[in-house]
Amino acid sequence: PNGALGFGTGLISSYMISAKLPRIREALRQRVPKSWKEQYLPALQTVKASVGAYLLAQAKLASVTFAIVTGGLLILGTHLAPLWGFLIALVDAVPLLGTGTVMLPWALVCFLQDDHVRAIGILAVYAAAVTTRSVLEPRLIGRQMGLDPLVTLVALYLGFRFWGIPGLLLTPILASAAKSLLTAKA
Repeated sequence: PNGALGFGTGLISSYMISAKLPRIREALRQRVPKSWKEQYLPALQTVKASVGAYLLAQAKLASVTFAIVTGGLLILGTHLAPLWGFLIALVDAVPLLGTGTVMLPWALVCFLQDDHVRAIGILAVYAAAVTTRSVLEPRLIGRQMGLDPLVTLVALYLGFRFWGIPGLLLTPILASAAKSLLTAKA
């Protein structure tokens, strides 16, 4: 009940806010001092662009995972392989879960059912998906956000080590914003 109440309230309030959004923006524009607009608006626009770039990079990674998993499952003759590929790509988009959340237990069940060929095939598809994502993630996120792949990799690692999942999501965005601020002042 608590979750449903929160969801319902959020849904209704987002509708009400979106209906009045132009008036809210105009009221904020009039009340914010000009010096703040000149100083902070470019940084906010950079953060907004970084978030969009990060989401685009994650969508590209999810589509690569979908293609690899679906192709592998089709080769294995799995029924409804595109649906499985889509579901596994969705789970892979959640940073803590990844493809192993679905594919490793699936391979274990196949192994326990004496379907060793399918179990090895699923493990091979899993290895291909994880390896490809590990190689592409720093490059795609870095390219989309205008960061060097090494900087992106370090940001992802440090963000996860210090702040867990939120850090993993936020540090590439913060690194991109910091880069934009530093290049703007130079």
